[in-house]
Amino acid sequence: MNQFKSAWQFAYIHWQFLAVLALPVFLVEIITAYYLTDATLLMEAGNIDDITMYFETNSLPITLLSFISIILSISFTGGTFVAFNALTEGKNIKPFDALFIGFKKFFPLLGALVLCYIVFTLGLLMLILPGFYLFGRLGLTPAYIMFENKGVRESIAKSWEVTDEHGTILFFLTFSFIALSSALAMIVISVLPMAAGGGSSLLQLVFAGLIEYTFVFPWAYIYFSLYKSLKNS
Repeated sequence: MNQFKSAWQFAYIHWQFLAVLALPVFLVEIITAYYLTDATLLMEAGNIDDITMYFETNSLPITLLSFISIILSISFTGGTFVAFNALTEGKNIKPFDALFIGFKKFFPLLGALVLCYIVFTLGLLMLILPGFYLFGRLGLTPAYIMFENKGVRESIAKSWEVTDEHGTILFFLTFSFIALSSALAMIVISVLPMAAGGGSSLLQLVFAGLIEYTFVFPWAYIYFSLYKSLKNS
């Protein structure tokens, strides 16, 4: 309970800095999702010819947006930990500088996150709940990449090792954040108007993104604060 409360307090105190940090990836994700709304409707209709034509016509912008989104998302993951460290230690850092530091660790972060999400997905297939436990145990992986220059496998192994006695609380906190954010997003989206064709409207996408990033920062801070407490103990 204390970890949950302190994480939200930290996010509230530094919300302006964190909002700027998230802005680039937030905008690109919203644009990409809105751009793919028509594709989603075509897939639901099941018209293969229309789907093929859509992607052939829009292959370049879709590819560019997806590429930029991946780069920003990975950089954001590392940059968030860098920003947390600077803010807690009173260091002067700009949000975009934190993103750039995360970008410099792009490839190890990408490899680690891909492996972590594979493990998370496998856990979800095992009656869902194991996925949250596994994800919680691997949540310190970006910290070891960013702060200790460890490799992908070493960072994952280290996160698993040091979170052994914290597995239960990390499971509950991870489950709580994902469940709360998902439920709130579903409620908000359900009361907002849909697009004319029946797909997600821009307003729905924006609010869903705002909810996502509102929960991302306190959730990530829990892992960061655990990493710092383990290093200082």
